[in-house]
Amino acid sequence: MITRGYEGAGYLISVLILCFVAVVAAYLWSIDLLTEQRVFGVLLSAVLLAFSMLIYVYRRPSYREMSKLLLMMGYLGLMILLSLGIAISMGYVA
Repeated sequence: MITRGYEGAGYLISVLILCFVAVVAAYLWSIDLLTEQRVFGVLLSAVLLAFSMLIYVYRRPSYREMSKLLLMMGYLGLMILLSLGIAISMGYVA
């Protein structure tokens, strides 16, 4: 996939995003919603952001037409939301 250059990059991005969504969805399925409402909200927003990034990747016909800035902002947002969700679930953020 990587050896094909720009052609397979969209698929690689999609697989990474889908793996992220699957892991977060499995975690959201296992938490108690009554006590972990803040974690659920933060991680659900991360899943929605990942879904919007996935739609953006599939709407562009090639990797060259994708905005690298938008993708990097999306990944940065995912990293911040995931870190915040982990910090809340571990008790570091009140």
